[in-house]
Amino acid sequence: MDDLDHQLLQLLTKDARASATVLAQNLGVSRGTIQNRIDRLQHQNVIKRFTVELSAGKTDTQVSAFTLIRLKADDGKTTIQSLRRISAILDIHTLSGSFDLVAEVRASSLSNLDTVLDCIRALPEVAETQSHIRLSSSKADNR
Repeated sequence: MDDLDHQLLQLLTKDARASATVLAQNLGVSRGTIQNRIDRLQHQNVIKRFTVELSAGKTDTQVSAFTLIRLKADDGKTTIQSLRRISAILDIHTLSGSFDLVAEVRASSLSNLDTVLDCIRALPEVAETQSHIRLSSSKADNR
């Protein structure tokens, strides 16, 4: 990746909806150059997807939590596959330290969150969970 790729990625992380024409104008290159680079970065899996970030509280997902998961003797792959099947889980990350995974969960209510957590705890590989309700969010604007 060269400097233009890095600049392009920085612009896309700020506004993934920016058109190739606008990106090209901002970077001083042709639209075709931008489109070719975006295609290449997607093919190389540098850009995995373009997505929408929802505001909690503005949709029917009123409760958001981070659930730490300690596994029994599993390497995590089986558990991650099982967790991916739970639609309320947005992201799953592996960790170092006393817990093995963290899952970001969104639910419509505390009762619904409790049901999701029951599903997580029911997985045979899960030894322990610890959940933390998100009270507010602030995103760093440095991307």
